[in-house]
Amino acid sequence: MIDNQEKLQNLEKTAVGYAHEIKNPITAVRGLLQLLANPDLPAPKRSLYSEVAIEELDRANYLLNEMVYDNPLSYQSSATIDIKDAVHKAMLLFDQTIQVKHIKVQANFMSYFKPLLPKIQLSQVLANLLKNAVEACSENGTITISVFKEDNFGIISIKDNGCGISAEALEQLFTPFYTTKKDGTGIGLSICKSIIEEVQGSITVHSILGEGTEFIVKLPLKYK
Repeated sequence: MIDNQEKLQNLEKTAVGYAHEIKNPITAVRGLLQLLANPDLPAPKRSLYSEVAIEELDRANYLLNEMVYDNPLSYQSSATIDIKDAVHKAMLLFDQTIQVKHIKVQANFMSYFKPLLPKIQLSQVLANLLKNAVEACSENGTITISVFKEDNFGIISIKDNGCGISAEALEQLFTPFYTTKKDGTGIGLSICKSIIEEVQGSITVHSILGEGTEFIVKLPLKYK
């Protein structure tokens, strides 16, 4: 009886967590549609916003399938995306918040590559890590994104000078349902970790409370 109750509680937590994650791309689409409603929007931006909106709906669909069917999408048969395009599109999702908080975002592309990771999953990882960085930063904060190659891997570093994470919290950061946020569900980073490890990549985090946090994602490269 206790085991069944525990299973039901975990199932409920999972459903709530995924619902929370699915809300993120839907909220992004709403914001993009508001921008697209501007009749004076230049054609290049209109095209970009439309493309990102469609990709965000694809991301919501991916998360829904992940929750219901336990990851039915295979990275081996999915389209990949250039890392620079992926980063810029992810940054676009938080552009309004970045402007309101006057956050300085610096992106350094020392290498260009296609990770061995489908663009939907890569978007999920980047969106989650950037969201955390934006939320951690106070006004006039700084986020630095660095992209480079190391051996046969592509490295993505997302570093902020925000509130930082305690040593105790760091130990459980990727544990499903663990969160230090008031409205958090503790599933976002665990999803990221699963996505990355599925392609034999890795994700690590370094943080000092009160000084900032750096997430480092290491992904195998896709070769033509």
